[in-house]
Amino acid sequence: MQKLALIVGKIIYKLLKLTGKRGGSLPGKIAIKICPDLLKYFTYPKTTILVTGTNGKTSTTNMIAQIFAKTGQKTITNSRGDNIINGISSLLIKNSALNFKVNAKILVLEVDELTLAKYLPMINSSDVVVTNFFRDQLDRSGEMETIITKIELALQNYTGRLFLNQDDPNVKRLLLKAKANQIISFGLDLKSDKTQKDAQEGKFCPVCKAPIVYESHVYSHLGKYACKNCDFGWSEPEFYAKNIDLQKMNVNGQDYYFSFDATYHVYNTLCAVAVAKTYSIETDLINAVTKNFALGIGRMEKITIAGRALLLNLVKNPTGTNEIIKCIEKHQGKKALLLLLNDNHADGTDVSWIWDVNFEDLTDVEKIITTGKRSYDMALRFKLSQITQSIDVKNDHNDAISELLSCKDCELYVISTYTGLFTLRDELLAFDK
Repeated sequence: MQKLALIVGKIIYKLLKLTGKRGGSLPGKIAIKICPDLLKYFTYPKTTILVTGTNGKTSTTNMIAQIFAKTGQKTITNSRGDNIINGISSLLIKNSALNFKVNAKILVLEVDELTLAKYLPMINSSDVVVTNFFRDQLDRSGEMETIITKIELALQNYTGRLFLNQDDPNVKRLLLKAKANQIISFGLDLKSDKTQKDAQEGKFCPVCKAPIVYESHVYSHLGKYACKNCDFGWSEPEFYAKNIDLQKMNVNGQDYYFSFDATYHVYNTLCAVAVAKTYSIETDLINAVTKNFALGIGRMEKITIAGRALLLNLVKNPTGTNEIIKCIEKHQGKKALLLLLNDNHADGTDVSWIWDVNFEDLTDVEKIITTGKRSYDMALRFKLSQITQSIDVKNDHNDAISELLSCKDCELYVISTYTGLFTLRDELLAFDK
């Protein structure tokens, strides 16, 4: 059945391409229905890197892939973030021969956490990279503990290399169950200058269940920590970023540059550096990528419409949104925000997460415009935040954009959940044409 599934998937891909469509996840979706364990039949490149975690997967995956491509090796990746089984299968179908051999020297895959837990045994990977764990899409994934437990089970038989974020106790706990032949850690020498009020997870030791205490926080539950009762805790990582400023960090005696001054992006860059240096890639080549790296669609993306500049951001959970708020607050002056909130399957049908976001930290907000399927939920959230009295609900996206542009002398920000992002972005780009 696996050969039939591969052939059918390739035919669907060719037909979609003839009709001018990108192909997306449909070839993989049909192929997986024919052969549910299709992934185990592919012959993977010797270097096959899987990147998972709640936040930062797409940027980290793309950075790693671009660094390897810079070395001249043929590299393929799911750069648009098609990270569940259908999208991953489509990528492999597109880039493999009929004998199932993947036609690349390097394969870098962004993998959704639940997808990794289920399909890791089918993928012959050299490396697994874990960025962080936060609460995300509870209706689909369940509590964070559920995801971590499933990944722990998957890693029990994994014999490749494992890259772990030392600053996240929920990531570090994976080494307690993993059978990886090598574990490499990374972390930041950075302290938050603000009181931590983000929703935090993993307050108890995974070994003895005693409370975890923190010497310092980076953000949320990331930082330097120790169990009050046993020896589980933070230790200095192999790749330790120090002397972090607005554009660079020093890792093990060498300077590395990043393209955007945000803590979460420093983590993404450090993760890519850790992988690249483990593969002995030269520092200058790494910096050629990281220094000029574009975060991608909806990730602190700068757009100009009708002569006005605005910043577009994708959000999906409290921690990620709080980090965006911190970036917005770095800008002085009056602000106007347009927020699109949907509750489709890919967004997460439970939107209660908006109540864990620190919207109250926003200052100098002149106007809020909400749109999307759950626009009134978002409007109520802002009404109770009391950061502004000017809140408008607009069911039509173009009306919402017009209202945003009417805010003169304001810095403009657009925030959207996943299923509204690409449509809203297209409407923004077409607005003044």
